[in-house]
Amino acid sequence: MSYWEGVRGKNPMRYTGGLLGGSWLTAMTSDFANGKFDGTWLILNFDALNPGNWLWSKQYDVYADIDKGGDRYLEFEKWWGDFIQLNGDEIQFLVDQLFVGDKLTRNQIRSSDGTVFDTRNITSPLIVFTSQGDNISPPQQTLGWILDLYRDVDEIRASGQTIVYCMNQKVGHLAIFVSAEVGAKEDDVIVRLMDMIDCLPLGCTN
Repeated sequence: MSYWEGVRGKNPMRYTGGLLGGSWLTAMTSDFANGKFDGTWLILNFDALNPGNWLWSKQYDVYADIDKGGDRYLEFEKWWGDFIQLNGDEIQFLVDQLFVGDKLTRNQIRSSDGTVFDTRNITSPLIVFTSQGDNISPPQQTLGWILDLYRDVDEIRASGQTIVYCMNQKVGHLAIFVSAEVGAKEDDVIVRLMDMIDCLPLGCTN
């Protein structure tokens, strides 16, 4: 949610976004496709973060583990290359309002009826998933909004909120959301702990 957060000298996606100079490239790509945005461009962005892995290492690993490497390679590429079509307006909203505009934590996102989306108005426990398993979306981007909105834990308590964040040390952030195996484990744990989460004291918990 805090898309520009990160560690200096790391997380190359932040620097790539800065070098491209805004959201014009998203608009142009959608215009070329008559108002559609091909998700393949997003995959190319991720691959370009580490050309050595994209062009050589993945292919090398297939032959380095010839008995199992082929199946793993094909399974991953089928999942990784699953093409997603977005409307141009959808991707433009995400880029302008969230990624570049960072308007969510500044309470500048409005619904169609003009209602302001303010996370401080959410009374149910907020559960945040984050990971340290890739160089695309660091934990600072997932959790930085807490520091943007609150001075300290006392202010979280004063607002009547409970924030629970779950840090995965191994898998990347994409796997948390789209990997069936990882997602099933995360869901199972959260469902079993739901009653306990509702009983947690106000504040921020890891």
